[in-house]
Amino acid sequence: MKRKLKIVILWVLILLMLTGCWDKIEIEDRAFVMAIGIDLSSSNKRYVVTFQFPNAAQITKGTSGGGGGSEKPSFAVSEVADTIFSASRHISTRIDKALYLGHTQAIIFGKDVVENKDKFQQVLDSLDRSYELSRKVYLLVTPQKAQDILLKKYEMEPNTGAYIRDIFKHYNLTSKFPTIDYNKITKSLHETNGNAIIPKIIAGKDEIKIAGSAIIKNYKLAGWMEDDENMGYMLLTGLVKGGDVAVSTPGDEERIEIPFNISNVIRRRAVKEENGKIIYRVILEVEGDITEYTFEKHGEMMKGDLLNVIERKTSDEIKKMTQKAINRFQKELKVDMLGIGDYIEKYHPSLWEKVGKDWDKIFPEVEIKVDVTSHVRRIGLFR
Repeated sequence: MKRKLKIVILWVLILLMLTGCWDKIEIEDRAFVMAIGIDLSSSNKRYVVTFQFPNAAQITKGTSGGGGGSEKPSFAVSEVADTIFSASRHISTRIDKALYLGHTQAIIFGKDVVENKDKFQQVLDSLDRSYELSRKVYLLVTPQKAQDILLKKYEMEPNTGAYIRDIFKHYNLTSKFPTIDYNKITKSLHETNGNAIIPKIIAGKDEIKIAGSAIIKNYKLAGWMEDDENMGYMLLTGLVKGGDVAVSTPGDEERIEIPFNISNVIRRRAVKEENGKIIYRVILEVEGDITEYTFEKHGEMMKGDLLNVIERKTSDEIKKMTQKAINRFQKELKVDMLGIGDYIEKYHPSLWEKVGKDWDKIFPEVEIKVDVTSHVRRIGLFR
């Protein structure tokens, strides 16, 4: 009896293994979406969703040595629908492949989407429920139409999703936009009741540019941060890994612009309550290299007070950037995107118990002090 039971169990296991991938879709029947653009229609009642995906047939020919010929390297298709999910399904009536979102690198929101609180929240909910989308996908906002960015063909990289992904890889060269992905943005939205910073993207004639950020307050676009404000914000929040600060010194005929290339930033923070007022202090120690000066004056770099002047002016420029960001968030928007509340809650819980429930009212009155010290570590091959 036991032997028969073992045989039956064995056959059941074999049958289960033989079922195979009953729901599989062949790779040539899939459209691997690399980028998604989401806009609103002219009536602001429906979504215009654009899916951009590479031409798998051309890729196959290229890897087999047959060459891509004159075929398009990628396709972009738009669909108008009442919901994001409906758009992804209805588009199957126009293309002969099944959309697959597992390789999506970027999702671009048009300005009209983030200006509409209800629509933006519906989009975020749709993305949050997707089991295919990676939580590492990059979210971006454009003051243009997301559709226009994805319908263009760029000479550098026709696959827009890969193009955007590769730009993010080199963010530390400029610090002009924060390298934050879907996970970090949605975490910020959840924890701050709808506030977040999202990188800004624009399209030129033959290229795209990611620089600056969109400021989201209460799930709605509140404004834009330009390059210097954005770098100030990133310095205050510990996101800067590189970038450059230009300072000027007197020359023979006109002023000389000297780039201070940031190689390292050490950030320290402290908070205290004094006479009923909260004082938040940020100490930044910035290290960097001098990468340009002026020809035939190599020896001057180590003479006199020039290095001290460069360090002092770099500190002043950095302080100006941080002050711009502070004014924007604290005085204009009155929203804590600088992480002060999070810091107090984590490291000073007794103080947070007193101020946490009224933090939105208290934050604009917090005294924020920034101290910056810059150090030149290298000056290149010549002194």
